[in-house]
Amino acid sequence: MKIKMTFVENFSIIKLDEYLEGKNSFDIFLCCGSFELRSIRSSEIFLIKNIEIRNSIIFNYKETDTENKKGDNIKIVQKNLEKVSSVVSIFKTISLSHPTEGIKEFFKFLKDRNIDLSDKKILIDITVFTKPYFFLIIKSLVEKWNNLEFFIVYTEPEKYKEKDIESKEIILTMGLDRIESIPGFFGTSVNYKDALIVILGFEGKRAIQLFNDIDPEITYAINGFPAFRAGWDKISLEENLLFLKISRAFENLFYAPARNPFETFNTISLIVESIRKQINSYNIIIAPLGTKLHALGTLLYALIHKEVKIIYPFPSFYNAEYSYRHGPTWILKINLKKLGYTPPNTLCE
Repeated sequence: MKIKMTFVENFSIIKLDEYLEGKNSFDIFLCCGSFELRSIRSSEIFLIKNIEIRNSIIFNYKETDTENKKGDNIKIVQKNLEKVSSVVSIFKTISLSHPTEGIKEFFKFLKDRNIDLSDKKILIDITVFTKPYFFLIIKSLVEKWNNLEFFIVYTEPEKYKEKDIESKEIILTMGLDRIESIPGFFGTSVNYKDALIVILGFEGKRAIQLFNDIDPEITYAINGFPAFRAGWDKISLEENLLFLKISRAFENLFYAPARNPFETFNTISLIVESIRKQINSYNIIIAPLGTKLHALGTLLYALIHKEVKIIYPFPSFYNAEYSYRHGPTWILKINLKKLGYTPPNTLCE
């Protein structure tokens, strides 16, 4: 007999198809189009499980797509969602590198269609959203619409791009547009010393660029272990070896599961508590270069601890072969109030 897993908010992360056993419905579903095949997966599962969605919105923003797969994938997602949704819309924006402008466009898009996100059962597929975009989407959901409870879906890749033959590096993004705080996560830089926490990904050069740009007093690193796949944690360490050496973050290396945002939240809390016990006069800066679920844990921490700054290296382009095929698809439920979130006195604009 198959045992159905208990779903606990702020704790469980379970497979989407298992959670959708039986009748399920959502008011709003937000997702993003991409050249990555895994962008299709959640809509396929919805179709199989025959769930009901009132309003589905597909983000389609400009990004590198040398093989012209993005348009085809969006059409597939749209076709799947039209079979389970009352309304399916495509939100087009060219503001990939400037998420603040993109979110403003999104607000207008919602207003024009009389869509209110307050008091709605909302599901967001963060699989192929860029990190700055989904940070701002969720921040807006929380602070503009006061929606403190929502669901997150994420599909793992089967594998990432292999190392480049010439550079011997894994190149997921190309070029560096700028290094700056993610809009809305500027923190409170009241001290003259910075403590940097880098969640490691596969692109070690990004970590080095951040370290050189910030020049922190002390640096910590979080590596994804257990990883999505056995050995990926070792690849991450190998790719970040130079960064760990020059930053001396080897002395302050922590671990958090690649697919568990709540453990990432707890690990960041542990590091910050350790920093505050030593010297309280540090600005806390976090760079989420790891998995999307690592980034989600960072986002949740920053929503509650507004003094923390989130910094990100905005790339010029995204590699069209970023990932291949798809792994499992997960769902988790966020309840910010139970995580300790206190609503601000004023809503974000």
